[in-house]
Amino acid sequence: MQELSKRPRGRACILLTHDYADQKEWAMELAKQTGSEYVDLLDHFKEKRELAEKISSLNVTRLFSLLRTISDKSVLIVTGMEFLKATWSAQNNALEDFAKHVETWTKSPAMLFVLQFDSTLAERKFTRYPQYQFMVDQKETYALT
Repeated sequence: MQELSKRPRGRACILLTHDYADQKEWAMELAKQTGSEYVDLLDHFKEKRELAEKISSLNVTRLFSLLRTISDKSVLIVTGMEFLKATWSAQNNALEDFAKHVETWTKSPAMLFVLQFDSTLAERKFTRYPQYQFMVDQKETYALT
């Protein structure tokens, strides 16, 4: 997490999980252990009615702008994005746009998106900054205890 927050660019990463039921608890524990901020977007949208009403117009750029306002910590861990991915399926290239934003993010906070495994994202090649890792399979991480 510290490496992610110290990157001058490419300050976001995607962690793909195969255990959707436990992803929220896992991400909350990771945030706790690393001193990061945590947000579940589904819960956040339920709490903020004005956001829920604008969900159809929320594109990737607006999502990243919204996330900047949630935390003043160096890293923000994000779950509960699957409903947004579903709404983006109607938008051309939305998933590719999301991946590009992850790869080119230079602002604060650094972001770790914990998402249910997605083969399209898993197969994507991040080539702009080959020195950084942008995609991690949860199976390749240490267990949180």
